[in-house]
Order: sequence, then C-alpha cells, then structure tokens
Amino acid sequence: MSILIYKQRHRHPNQKKTPKCNYAHIGYIATRPGAVKNEGMRHGLFGKLEPGEVREFSTWQEAARLVRELSYRRVNMYRGIISFSPETAAELGLTDHKAWEDYMERHILTLAKYNGIRVQNLQWVAAHHNERGHPHIHVVFWDKNQRTMVPFVHPSIPDKIRRQLIRDTFAEKIQAYCEAKQQARERLTTATVDLVDEFEQYMEQLHPVEYKRLRETFGHITDDELGAASLDGVLSADGLARFIPGLFALKEKMPKKGRLAYKLLPEEVKAELDAFISSLKTDCKYIGDLVNEYADAKCQLSMLYDADPAHVEEQRQKGIAEADKLIANKVLEAIRAMLRKDRETGSFEYAEARKAYYTERLICEILMALEQNTVSMDMEYDDCQKAMGCDLSKAAKKNGICGTRTGVWNHNQCAAQEKIRKKLILVNKSHLKKFTVYIKTPLKSCHFQLYWNRTE
Repeated sequence: MSILIYKQRHRHPNQKKTPKCNYAHIGYIATRPGAVKNEGMRHGLFGKLEPGEVREFSTWQEAARLVRELSYRRVNMYRGIISFSPETAAELGLTDHKAWEDYMERHILTLAKYNGIRVQNLQWVAAHHNERGHPHIHVVFWDKNQRTMVPFVHPSIPDKIRRQLIRDTFAEKIQAYCEAKQQARERLTTATVDLVDEFEQYMEQLHPVEYKRLRETFGHITDDELGAASLDGVLSADGLARFIPGLFALKEKMPKKGRLAYKLLPEEVKAELDAFISSLKTDCKYIGDLVNEYADAKCQLSMLYDADPAHVEEQRQKGIAEADKLIANKVLEAIRAMLRKDRETGSFEYAEARKAYYTERLICEILMALEQNTVSMDMEYDDCQKAMGCDLSKAAKKNGICGTRTGVWNHNQCAAQEKIRKKLILVNKSHLKKFTVYIKTPLKSCHFQLYWNRTE
C-alpha cells in the first residue's frame, strides 16, 4: 500500500440521476459521521468558489445547489479522496481541521492540472473526515466554464495525481532518501574505482616478463583451483591478490572484438561476470555493505509509492542489479587493462624474438666471413708458394710482378729490398684498386697463366 492513497471518479454527465446524486454527495461528505465540523456549524464543508481565501460555507446546501445546477449543464463533477495512515498524518502535522484545509489548498492545483482544468476556471469544495485509523479528505472539483462533456477519465490520471501528490507532500523525505541513495552510489563507485585503479596501476608497473609469469600462473587454472592457488611471491601482501585468478579466468572468456560493456556481453559471459561480482561482494564486506545500503535507499524511496512486500522486494532486486552493473563495468575496466598488458607483452616478446633472430644472423654472417677469409688466405698462401717455387729468369725475378686474384706479390729493384723478395704481401680485394700494376712483356704470358690457374 502506498504512503498516500488517491482515488477519483465521477458520474457520467449524461445520466439522468447525475445532478441529484452530485447534490447528495455534497451533503454526505459535509455531514456524515466522522466529518470534522466547522467551528460553530453542523457541517464541515469548506472550499473556494471564487478567487481569494478558502472559506467555510455557512450551509453545505449553498455549494450543493451550485453543483446540481452545473450538473444539469453536463459539467463533470470530479470526486476525489486523499488518505493517509494515522502515523503519516501525524508526521505531516495533519492533526486538526485547519491543517487539512491548508493541505488541500496547497495541492488542489495538482488535481486540476492533471484533469485539464485551468486555474481561473477551478472551483472546489472539500470536507475532512477524521475516521479512526483512516484519516482522509473528500474533495469535489470542477471546471465552471466547461464546454465539452467528458464522459471518461483514463485510469492513469489518478495514478499520476497520486505520484505527484507524494512527490509534493514528502518532498523533504524524498530528497533525504535520494541523497542517501546517491551517497551510497558514490561510495560504491569510489570503492570500485579505487579497487580498479589500484589494479590498473599494478598492471602498468608490471614488467612484461613478470606479467607473463603471472599469466602463466593464473591464466589457465580451473574453477576448483581458484581458491587454492598460491599468490606468495607474486603479489606479496597486495589486497587484490585473491581476485586476480578470477580476473584472468574472465579475461580468457571476453569477446575478442567489439567494445567491452556489460550490456553488450553474451549471456554466458554475463553469468560468469555476475558470479565473480557475487564472490567479490562476499569476500569484500565493505563493497557488499555498500550494495545493500544502495538497495535499502531505493526500497525506502519506492515504499512511498507502494508498500506492498512483493513490490518492495522487486525494487530491492532492481537496486542490487543496478549496483552490480556499476561494479561489472568497473571490473571490465580492469580486464581492459589486462588486455592492454597482453598486447604489450606480445609486442615485447615479438621485439625480443626479432632481436634474437638478428643477433643470431649477425653471428652466423661473422662466422661465415671468418671462415671464408681463412680458406681464402690458405689458398693464397698455397698459390704464392707455388708461384715462388717456379723457375723464372733473372730479369723476371728482378723486374716482374706476380699477381693473383686476392693478393699481389711485389718487389722493387732496390738492392735494399732484395732480402725480402720472397716475402708475401697479401692485399684485400677492396684495396687492389689503389695499386697500379705494370707487367712487362716477357712476363705477360706467365702472369696470365698464373691468373688463369687461380681462377681454376
């Protein structure tokens, strides 16, 4: 049941008995047992038939005759009732006739607005009934200049009036509940943001090699192993340690493409994430308490409109679902940080592999070059030994030059260099262009013969 009850109905303007029934209804609310009487009068009818202050009518028939006359002209006479529990009425200060008059004057415009009645055309009368256990007020209102008959009012109109009356009547209480709800949400957001930020900072500072070890430790374990996995030596005393295995397990089940958001996840992944959040609330009592606090604030607010236990429980579950969704999106932020670290680790491993490849290739090329140079030097040495061992004329030995493919054996005619005529000077191919070799005609055939033998 709502904290405030509002009901509204009216008789069809085209029915024959409508004018008389409306007249009788005014007499009923003004004089029935339980009606709080005006001071010094035998009825309790008050209202406003013209601009100005609310007035208490000298006789109820004064207003009843006007209602009957307008009913003959097919003007709708809307009958409304506003009811509270005794405790709520006492809390609102509705303890005497004057308080009820003031309350009705403050809120009558809400009734007129939702029924399409302009302020300047509004007329109304009311009476307060202090019934035991059920204090309430009856009100009859109409549009004095109505031109079109309105035989039907949609049921949503009274419900909208009820909700608006609740918002207006309990504005301070609603504000307090909303502030409590918002504070609970902010505290929950702060707690989850701190949790995620701490984890993201840890991930960002983690070296790719350490992250790889962490991933290998927790990335492929079964659900039965989650609670038994040892974190010693990996996260030390970090408070987030117990959640990391679950995060790694969730990360492996996330979609590989698209935006990571709770509402976009496949149902089976949502179920896994919900289970993780449930365990998070169980393990982290502070977060669990904040979720319950948020749900309680939502329940208190919803009870103003409907106190039915089933409705309250439904609103509580909605509040828990809202809080869980908030936590889920924060958890997905942590998983996004892990996925970024995965990409960073992959890039690091690729770079390391490239370094290893090029280093190995360089070493191989160096070894091959050294081997080729060694073989070449051995061949040069053998060729030069053969060249030095052949019989040449004195002129050839004195003036000639014996050239080879990779080296040049050179001697001058100076007497000082005669002692080193048999020495071999090896010159690299790239340096051959720096030498100009003159070959005399007698050695020309011999030179070419030696060169040809080298190439063979």
